[in-house]
Amino acid sequence: ANSIGARVIVDNVFATPLQQKPLQLGAHIVVYSATKHIDGQGRCLGGVILSDKKWIDENLHDYFRHTGPSLSPFNAWTLLKGLETLPLRVRQQTESAGRIADFLAGRPEIARVIYPGRADHPQAGIVKKQMSGGSTLICLDVKGGKQAAFAFQNALDIVLISNNLGDAKSLITHPATTTHKNLSDEARAELGIGPGTLRLSVGLEDSDDLLEDIEQALKAAK
Repeated sequence: ANSIGARVIVDNVFATPLQQKPLQLGAHIVVYSATKHIDGQGRCLGGVILSDKKWIDENLHDYFRHTGPSLSPFNAWTLLKGLETLPLRVRQQTESAGRIADFLAGRPEIARVIYPGRADHPQAGIVKKQMSGGSTLICLDVKGGKQAAFAFQNALDIVLISNNLGDAKSLITHPATTTHKNLSDEARAELGIGPGTLRLSVGLEDSDDLLEDIEQALKAAK
């Protein structure tokens, strides 16, 4: 990128600033939705752009000054308070996510599990090299497509249906009908998103309770 004058921009939300540090790995710009892990409780909207001072001054300073896209004082305070507990929350969520990913990988109802903390992840070598943890998010494909995926998530009691992530509450969403619904079937397939794909954001609930909830939902959805 440097040889041709390109800027590398990384959306590091899924990894969090704790488990991957793109600026140290050579990225030029890093962005976060602070609404996710940094807040951690779905209370406010916010975003973060990180880069060197020269780039910020040349590209963002005047824009921010003239258009005023600033956080309210309360939202800023809320996000600062969220940062105080971010390491504790992400550590627990990641530990639980690893347990749940391993459990799902052994279930006959699940066709595929993608979790950065597992050795069977398609980019496990890269994960091991540049991440310190496996993330709080799990991708899973339920056998039976959309109908089976909907039946599974509707049967969950503790895990809530929402397209937010990084929250203290465990959340699940069906990307094909929410976050990626505006893409064509072909475009979603190219991204690895099928009709049975679900994204699970693991929260702070007891991992045994989450495993019990997931198991009963899998059985109920048959």
